[in-house]
Amino acid sequence: MSIMIMLAAFLIIMWLFSGFARRQQQKMLAEQDRRREEALVAGTWVRTTGGFYGQVVDVDGDVVVLATQLGDESLWNKKSIVCAEEPPFASTDEGSDADGAADAGDAVDAPAPGTAES
Repeated sequence: MSIMIMLAAFLIIMWLFSGFARRQQQKMLAEQDRRREEALVAGTWVRTTGGFYGQVVDVDGDVVVLATQLGDESLWNKKSIVCAEEPPFASTDEGSDADGAADAGDAVDAPAPGTAES
């Protein structure tokens, strides 16, 4: 008799814990959906589940158009967007100013190719 009571108590406890875990998971999924919806604004950099970084161009239903730095566009399912995240590389706008200044300084110091230095 006591084994039956212990088994019933164990099953009830497991049922309660599984319900708690299910509610926690639903809260987490709702938060992810909310963050995803906030990120799907044109011009925002996002990361996909596959690790692709792209800038949101357009959202049409469940289809999101993402563009790379070079301007190539690709279609993605809305559920594949993880969150808004800056890419781990410098964008072309930021990098062109810094690289251009460094290249101009190097060109003054170095002789042109094919010319002899006197």
